[in-house]
Amino acid sequence: MGITNSSTIDRTYEDSNYSGNFDYIDYYDYFYEDECQDCSNAELRKSTIVISLVFFYLTLILGVPGNAFVVYVAGLKMKRTVNTVGFLNLAIADLFCCLSTLYYVAENSLEENWPYESVFVCKILPFVMLITMFASVFTFTLISLDRFTLVITPVWAQNHRSLFIERLSCAGAWILALILSLPFMMLRETKTEDKKKHCKFYKFDEEQMQTLSVISFLFGYLVPLICITTSYGFIARTLGRRHFHSGRAFCIMLAVIVAFFLCWLPFHIVHLIIMYGEKSSSLVALAVDPLAVSLAYFNSCLNPILYVFMGQDFKSIVKLSLRRVFERVFSEEGTQMTRTTSGGAKVL
Repeated sequence: MGITNSSTIDRTYEDSNYSGNFDYIDYYDYFYEDECQDCSNAELRKSTIVISLVFFYLTLILGVPGNAFVVYVAGLKMKRTVNTVGFLNLAIADLFCCLSTLYYVAENSLEENWPYESVFVCKILPFVMLITMFASVFTFTLISLDRFTLVITPVWAQNHRSLFIERLSCAGAWILALILSLPFMMLRETKTEDKKKHCKFYKFDEEQMQTLSVISFLFGYLVPLICITTSYGFIARTLGRRHFHSGRAFCIMLAVIVAFFLCWLPFHIVHLIIMYGEKSSSLVALAVDPLAVSLAYFNSCLNPILYVFMGQDFKSIVKLSLRRVFERVFSEEGTQMTRTTSGGAKVL
């Protein structure tokens, strides 16, 4: 997981005269140097880097103030509830995730020349980036599971759902994110090539990279996606399709789920192709990797926007202050199920 020009793989192709450990940058230089058919991939990579910078800047411009405002409202202006604790942790993770895009902006803007001398900085910046990415995904999964318990097992939720459990769960999400991110930090070093300093993975063979890629895909995407879609699938079935689809909460969470799926899927597919694909497909995947990474980060700036514009109609947004809009979205009533006299149910 992470930027491809900062990684190392060990791959031997039968049709080449080169074998052994080499960096992604060396990987590009070696195959692009003599093979004209790969020139298009080199140009494609240059184009995707430019496009990715646009997404990184958008993530900074929209995500930092948006998530900071959510932290302000949920953390300082609202009563502590299970909902606000969950959304507060999600906003904190997304905020740091948005801020960590500065790492990519600096490296790509300087033509992949690592601008910092310290090895510690080389290790800690990608580590912060990864832990916030994992924490954001895990916290969002916890929010989905919490809503699942509210609707599917309301009696159990009433007896066991508490601030302590929610805080403990969020702490567990951060700890798991820490554990999954440590290998990526420990194996990073700075390296000077052609008078340029690079922050790269050190002594990373193919098997190690493949294992980490699979772990990232399973825990950072597939398992959370299954939990999220299953939770809301059961909620929709329990409450009834007509009532549930009319709820504000459904519109918000459906949009967030779709955004999560679309933003993160390219990231994991590209990295799996890099690890397991043939030479030609790996080169194409490497070329589009910067764009896939930028889309994954872009997801962290979408949540506050979706909370506002999917949670209220436009007239309501104009009339209400942003603080009031977020308070409505994060309120406990926003996820409660109400029973009608005819026995129907809906999500408010």
